[in-house]
Amino acid sequence: MNNTLLRAEFNYKFALFTLSAVIIHKINFIVTDFIRTAIEQNKRFKEKKSLCDGYKKISKHQKARAKDLVIIDKKGNPIWEHIPEYDKLGEIWSSIAGKENWGGTWFKEGKTTFNDIYHFQY
Repeated sequence: MNNTLLRAEFNYKFALFTLSAVIIHKINFIVTDFIRTAIEQNKRFKEKKSLCDGYKKISKHQKARAKDLVIIDKKGNPIWEHIPEYDKLGEIWSSIAGKENWGGTWFKEGKTTFNDIYHFQY
């Protein structure tokens, strides 16, 4: 399947995810990162926040098939620490897009040394 169709499918699945998270589970969030350039991706790679260097290994962010988000509290303040609601979001996304598509899964499975609970991809 080409990337244009995969992006459309990602956006559809993310809309379902958002409805479930916000309406059903009452977890509010904002998207903090979506499409990245190779330079932006490489910066995250050098900071050891990504396994993709942006050049040899392209990230899903570069393909417009990943979003990073942060949960916000009732006052609209971001909650950066790992709280149970991030795991709930991971469960919701995994049920829609597959468990290998949530960054928190990779840490639990030992695929990364960082817990990327903010990352959702397709």
